[in-house]
Amino acid sequence: MQKRESDSTRFTPDFNDMLKIVILNSLGFFFIGFLVPIIARYNMFATATQISLLVSFQVLGRTVSGTLTGFLTDRIKSRKKLVLIGSIGRGTSYFIIYAAIILNSLLFLGIGTFTLGFMAGVFWVPYNTLIAEKSNKDNRSEAYGKKNSANAIGQMIGGVIGFLLLMILGLFTDNPFLLYASIPIYGVANFFAGFKFNRDVDESIIFNESSDHINNHPLNEISNDHSKLAASIIFGSIFLMLALLLSNINGSIAKPFLNIYVIETIESNVQLVTWAYLPAGILATLIAPKLGIIVDKFPPAIGITVTSMLGALVTWFLINSTNIWVFSFLLLIDLSIVMASGLIFQNLLSRISLKNRGKILGSGEFFQFLGAFIGPLLGGLVWDFIGPRYPFIISIFVELLLIPLYLVVVYYLIPHLAEVYENKMK
Repeated sequence: MQKRESDSTRFTPDFNDMLKIVILNSLGFFFIGFLVPIIARYNMFATATQISLLVSFQVLGRTVSGTLTGFLTDRIKSRKKLVLIGSIGRGTSYFIIYAAIILNSLLFLGIGTFTLGFMAGVFWVPYNTLIAEKSNKDNRSEAYGKKNSANAIGQMIGGVIGFLLLMILGLFTDNPFLLYASIPIYGVANFFAGFKFNRDVDESIIFNESSDHINNHPLNEISNDHSKLAASIIFGSIFLMLALLLSNINGSIAKPFLNIYVIETIESNVQLVTWAYLPAGILATLIAPKLGIIVDKFPPAIGITVTSMLGALVTWFLINSTNIWVFSFLLLIDLSIVMASGLIFQNLLSRISLKNRGKILGSGEFFQFLGAFIGPLLGGLVWDFIGPRYPFIISIFVELLLIPLYLVVVYYLIPHLAEVYENKMK
C-alpha cells in the first residue's frame, strides 16, 4: 500500500511495520484479561482478594522488568533484541496459563500471569523508546495513539477468535484442553511477531528533529550552571511520577472486577456480557489514533483536567447503569478517556530527556505499574470487606486528585523539557 506523502514528516518509513507486529503480539491480551478473573472466580472459587492478587502479580512482574529494562534500553546496542526476548517470553507465558486452566490450578495461573507481566515489561519499554525515536515530537501522541490502536486491534481480533472457539466448541464439549485452544495460538503468534520485528525493523533509522526545538538541559548534557534548572526538572519529575502512580491506582482499582460486577449486578449471561464488551473495544480502537491527533493540539494541563473530570463522571454513570447496552456505551466513553489520558502522560515522559529516554520511560513504567499493582489489591480488599460499589467510588475521588497534582507538573517541568511543546492552539 502506498504511504501518504505526509507520513514522512511524521514518522520513519518502518513505523508501520512496527504497528503490524504489535497486532500479532496483542492477540491474546483481551481474552486472557477478561477470562482469568471469571475462571478464577467460578472454576477455582477464588475470592475477590485472590483475584486481585492474580492481577497484581501480573503487574508486579511488569513493574520489576519495566524498571530494569529501562536501564538496559539505554545501555545495549540493539533494542530489537530486547523486543524479541519480550515476545518469546510473552508467548511462553500463554502456554503456562493454558496449562493452569487445564489443571485448574490457581498457583499455576499466578505464575503464568506474573510471567506475562514480566515479559511485557521487557517488550514494551524498548518498543516505546523506538516509537519516540521514529516519530516527530509534534506527532508523538498520534504515534502512541497508533500504537494503542494496533494493540487494541490485535486484542479485539484475538478476543473474537477466542470467544468464537469457546462458544462453538462449548456446544460439543466441556474439555478445557479444547475450549481454550486459542491460548497456545496466541503464544505461537508472539513467537512469530518477535522474529518478524527483529527482521523487519531498522533501529538505526531515527526521525531527525530540528535543533531549533531541542532544549538542552542537565538530563541531556553537562553544563556548568544548571543547579536551579535541575532542581525544577527533578521536582517536576517527582510530581509527574506521583501523578502516574495515582493515575494507575485509579485505572486498576476497579478494572479487574468490572466484568464480575456486570455479571452479578446487571446481566448474568456471560456470553451477552462478552459481546457487550467487544463493541466498546472495537470502537475505541478506531478512535485511538484520532485521540492522539486531538491530544497533540491541546496544552497538557487542559488535556489532563478535561480527561480527569470526564473520567470521574463516566465512572459514576457506569456503576449506576442497569442496562447492559447502556453500560457498553459508557464503557466506550470510559476507554476513550483512559486512552487520551495515557497518551498525555506517555507523550510527556518521552520529552523529558533525549539521551536518557529509556531510563525515563522505564521509571515511568515503574510508577505506572506500581499503581496498577496497588490498585487491584486495594480494590479486592474494599470489595470483600466494604462492598462491590466502593472500588468504583474510590476511583472517582482518585481521578479528581490528579488535577492539582498535574498542574504542579505543568508549572515545574514542562518549561524545561528536552523537546518543547509547540502551541497549536493559535
